[in-house]
Amino acid sequence: MNSKKRILGILLGVMVLAAGIWYWHGLGKVETDDAQVDGRIFMVSPRVAGYVVDVPVEDNQFVREGDVLARLDPTEYEVAVAEARAQLAALQRGVPLELSQTVHRVTGAQAVEEATKRRAAQARDEEDAARYEMERLSTEQAQTTLDRRRLEALVGQGAVSREAVDRARSADDGAKARLESSRAKLEASSKARAAAEAEMRRVRAEVDLAGTGQVVAEIRARQVEAQQAKVRQAELNLEWTTVRAPVDGYVTKKNVEPGRMVTRGQPVMAVVPMSPDHLWVTANFKETELTDVKPGQPCEIRVDTYPGLVLQGQVESIMAGTGAAFSLFPPQNASGNFVKVVQRIPVRLRLTDYDPAAMPPLRVGMSVVPVIFTNRGVSEVPQRAAGSDAPVLRGTDAGGGQGAGPNATQAVKPAGNGTVPAAAPAEPARKQ
Repeated sequence: MNSKKRILGILLGVMVLAAGIWYWHGLGKVETDDAQVDGRIFMVSPRVAGYVVDVPVEDNQFVREGDVLARLDPTEYEVAVAEARAQLAALQRGVPLELSQTVHRVTGAQAVEEATKRRAAQARDEEDAARYEMERLSTEQAQTTLDRRRLEALVGQGAVSREAVDRARSADDGAKARLESSRAKLEASSKARAAAEAEMRRVRAEVDLAGTGQVVAEIRARQVEAQQAKVRQAELNLEWTTVRAPVDGYVTKKNVEPGRMVTRGQPVMAVVPMSPDHLWVTANFKETELTDVKPGQPCEIRVDTYPGLVLQGQVESIMAGTGAAFSLFPPQNASGNFVKVVQRIPVRLRLTDYDPAAMPPLRVGMSVVPVIFTNRGVSEVPQRAAGSDAPVLRGTDAGGGQGAGPNATQAVKPAGNGTVPAAAPAEPARKQ
């Protein structure tokens, strides 16, 4: 009986010791198997519509940035370029011609205006001279009329001879005739002056009209600029008939073959880059596991496809909401019966030591198991065993340096209000 109790006690102690070791080993880290490799997927779409004449790539083929992925029939776009260039050439020839004609028209109209101004000034001078002459003759005629009447009154008294009266009458009639002639000349001068002023107004209008040719030339210059833009657009459309790879990567989801008509913006294939700059890990942790997870913390990532491969990484960011909140049909907890479910929040992990040239290739969607070291308890990041078959781990601390040692601790960042949060009590690691 005592031996049975002793054996039971030993077993109980071993179980307690194992639980303590498991608890101690799980401190300061969280892990999940709900994680996968993510990356940028570049959808390739033609920028113009057209008839596909060549697709020189196949699915899973590696291409370099700028390599030809597909070619569209360029005939109609070549015609559009030729037509746009011809219209541009016509407009470009028209602008200098319009400017030259405008200069000649303005110069000629200004010369006519100057001549008309001189004629109008001469007409005004002649009108003034005729007016002065008429006034002089009017005074002279008044004097001759007065002399004739005086002599006619004296001839009855025998004071003057009949011959003197006849001369006075002749002089009076001559003065009247000259006055009438002067009056007619004044009227003619006035009409000439009015005609000259009317002609001057007409010539001024012609000068103004000729000056509008400059405006027409400027409008045509703007038309040339607009046509140049059309030529550039036509050349771009012609260039876009050749669909090129936007980045180095592998072709996938190819759904186009020669003989098909494609529209602008229609996805025809995708290019997936495999470089570390375009790959990361998305780990969906439970909300209860993110208490001490912060950007900058180191992690290690085991890839299901390659059991011997353990990559180093770093927490890059934590999503602003749970996966359910950004789903197609987010939960409406305010309606119906509420059942509390632990939510998962995506965490983005950056790969810090992945080298595609020296390591097995990663593919988007591969399942991985990341472990984030939160440095709450045991802060040591496990190192790979040195050997020819396993690559050496390069651990990074929160600041991006080398792997943390046994005594290294995670720096505590101040909260948003400037205060330093208190350390949370140690908890065992939570496993999926």
